[in-house]
Amino acid sequence: MKKEAENAGKLRRWALKLLLVLFDIFAVNFSYYMALVLRFYVNHEFHLAGTLFMPLFLKFAPYYTVCCIIVFWLFKLYNGMWRYAGFNDINRVIWANAVTCAIQVFGTLLFIRRMPTTYYVLGAAIQFVLIFASRFSYRLFAIEFSKFAKGKNAAVKVMIVGAGETARMLLRQLESDVHNVQQPVCVLDYRNLESGRLFNGLPVVGGLERLEEASAKYGVKGVILADAVMPQETRGQILERCGRLGLTVQDFSLYSSGGSPLRSLLSCVNGPLTIRLDGQSRDYENGEKALAALPGRYSVCAVSAAAGRVLIEIERDSAAQSNADEAWARDYKKTTGEDVSFF
Repeated sequence: MKKEAENAGKLRRWALKLLLVLFDIFAVNFSYYMALVLRFYVNHEFHLAGTLFMPLFLKFAPYYTVCCIIVFWLFKLYNGMWRYAGFNDINRVIWANAVTCAIQVFGTLLFIRRMPTTYYVLGAAIQFVLIFASRFSYRLFAIEFSKFAKGKNAAVKVMIVGAGETARMLLRQLESDVHNVQQPVCVLDYRNLESGRLFNGLPVVGGLERLEEASAKYGVKGVILADAVMPQETRGQILERCGRLGLTVQDFSLYSSGGSPLRSLLSCVNGPLTIRLDGQSRDYENGEKALAALPGRYSVCAVSAAAGRVLIEIERDSAAQSNADEAWARDYKKTTGEDVSFF
């Protein structure tokens, strides 16, 4: 069964790659075709001057198509997990389209003839929009579908403490998890720097002193700590206040009160690093980015450095306490018969 599942997964991934290749073939040619149409379509008809450039476009199109597919492949636009697309993926899309734009310009100048400036500008813009949409629309549709699928299951209103990268990642995970029952309703910025603004569409409340007020206003039943660099003193104050209000507290970063060795290590890494977990490696820009991307407790197995990059091997801490033991989670399971999804 496991082998069959792996084969089915590989087949699905190759089918997706094939669909992307076919779409890209259409997109890169449609973009510059539309550029000519927009440039020479005047007074509800295609201007005669445009007919001089159309054969030149068609002559160069096959070579340009092959170059685009090769460039996109080199930039790994067919290997991304687009459901989790981020800024690094955006950069790869931008650079891949920039290279293909240069190929279009210099290719036509050297081997065909100079095309109108508008042709190059409009074609590059349309192509970027289509390629960008083909990769990132999947994530958008997946998030919106998960919101629709959840319906009224997200019955537990929660407050997110923290208005940074960790909180953004938490909200993204909550949105994409169909089985999640927690509904973020507000964000508490304990630093009181972003009060009155919106964070991912949620109102930001500034200062710990407003925790009680915000909890009553938004009907909060639980609090999730989502700040990888939150001072331990602040963490203790939040736990104390939530205890008085009877609010359950979850820690998205799940760092123990004494501090995690991994957290201490990552806080010292300012340059690029690689984290290896369960046989898989992932690169990060710095320790702060890695902190935000690694919810859970981990033990450090080995640390090494090579070519200006730190390599840290970690394993999951089996002693980590599950939040599933919370009373409200047990009550939810007793009422609905379903387990609560904790990220």
